[in-house]
Amino acid sequence: MQFLSKLNLKTLSTLLACVSLTQAAGSEQDAIASPDSAVVKLTSKTFSKFLSENPLVLAEFFAPWCGHCKALGPQYSEAADALVDRNIKLAQIDCTEESELCQEHGIRGYPTLKVFRGEENQSDYEGPRQAEGIVQYMVKQSLPAVSLIEDSAELASFIDSSLTPVVVETGSNLNATFYQLSESNREEYSFVQTKDSEFASKYGDEKILLFTKEFPEPIVYSGEDESAEAIAEWLKVESLPYFGELDGSTYQKYTSANIPLAYLFYNTPEEKEAWRESITKLAQEHRGKINFVGLDASKFGRHAENLNMDQEFPLFVIHDGVSNKKYGYPQDTELTTEAVEEFVKRYDAGEIEPIVKTEEIPEVQENAVYKIVGKTHDAIINDDTRDVLVKYYAPWCGHCKRLAPVYEELAEVYQSNSKASKKVRVANVDATLNDVDVEIQGYPTLILYPAGDKSNPIVHQGGRDLQSLADFIKEKGTHGVDIDALEEDNEVEAEADEPITEDEQVDAEEEAKIQIEQEDEAAGHDEL
Repeated sequence: MQFLSKLNLKTLSTLLACVSLTQAAGSEQDAIASPDSAVVKLTSKTFSKFLSENPLVLAEFFAPWCGHCKALGPQYSEAADALVDRNIKLAQIDCTEESELCQEHGIRGYPTLKVFRGEENQSDYEGPRQAEGIVQYMVKQSLPAVSLIEDSAELASFIDSSLTPVVVETGSNLNATFYQLSESNREEYSFVQTKDSEFASKYGDEKILLFTKEFPEPIVYSGEDESAEAIAEWLKVESLPYFGELDGSTYQKYTSANIPLAYLFYNTPEEKEAWRESITKLAQEHRGKINFVGLDASKFGRHAENLNMDQEFPLFVIHDGVSNKKYGYPQDTELTTEAVEEFVKRYDAGEIEPIVKTEEIPEVQENAVYKIVGKTHDAIINDDTRDVLVKYYAPWCGHCKRLAPVYEELAEVYQSNSKASKKVRVANVDATLNDVDVEIQGYPTLILYPAGDKSNPIVHQGGRDLQSLADFIKEKGTHGVDIDALEEDNEVEAEADEPITEDEQVDAEEEAKIQIEQEDEAAGHDEL
């Protein structure tokens, strides 16, 4: 991703928003597929129809200025040409031209690649970015997602050798649901359908079973909701161990479960093992409500700061990723198994207050860009009289640094006009120092909170030059403030505020003196 990444898993110390800061060289044309290639350019008018007519599509959501898009461009075109004979289509959507379409699909960084099987069935592309790797990945996607195995011995061997959890359907009552489930989750699990009588007699007929390395026996789905969505959520929870290890290979699995994650930062493997029994017990009691993991402090200790904790280990903290709230066990108190059990119990009862990270509220706003901190964030964005544009940034972010002077100029345009300053506010917040209840997955993220419609914030997807940002505020904001019109207003205001000369000052004083004398004379006549 150019400015957005779920995380850079190789450097887990900055788990929440590690991004590449290197801008690749090359012209914008490098990112755009050649008209001679098999890549299809899609727009909001052609998108749905194209997906309905093609069973398997890889779509790249990109921006021409994006360095990583430029690097991917030639590889993407080469892969598209190689896949023509297999009827696998590769497409591009330019998010600088199709911002609404990109927003509909949750695009927050470039390039974002998604695999589509029709418009509703989509998944993130998680393969290589070289032509050969793209081809191999998409060919695999075209193969059946479900393996049909009728022999129990062959099935047992398949389960033992699988590198991913295995989901087995016995019988065929849930056939359509099972195939829908497999198409959407083929990267995380292996799917098998069997009608083998021996296997069914052992585990039950017309069942969905989950086999993992963690547990000796399969877990049987017993939910009343037999939809693919419900079973998928069940798999996210049950496929994880009770007390797993958090690292680059597992982080995505835990975050996609969408339930709070409890961390035990440990110093040594021996220390982790000493905690295993008590943490496993807690995990069993809170299965489906809280996931529990160990994190090696010698490798990823800096992540404690992301959770509003000091780098003093061992430590225990619960992170609710949905609300981005952190609940840490007090570090000035001894960490014991009994204390952690009580802490989790109180957390589950809603008795623990989150740790909120915030800078101090500025006494004076020193720049045109309004500085927001954790304590003031909600109040500022919910100002119902203004369209509020907020830049969420990190001090170390290269793209944020390049945007800063343009953003300051943008703020000055609105602030310098008395009318516009009451309708538009341009603000920013250092997301590394302030907790905000906003999903920030990369830097910079620009979000507009329209006046009178604060429940529908709009993420900026276009260019980052002054005119593009101003057009975004004009088109998406409630007030529709036009900076071109502001320039004319500012000229009028400047003329009205122009300082008078010394001679003009003398003349004005003389006129005022005469006016006072006339008023005094009139007042005297009134007394008669």
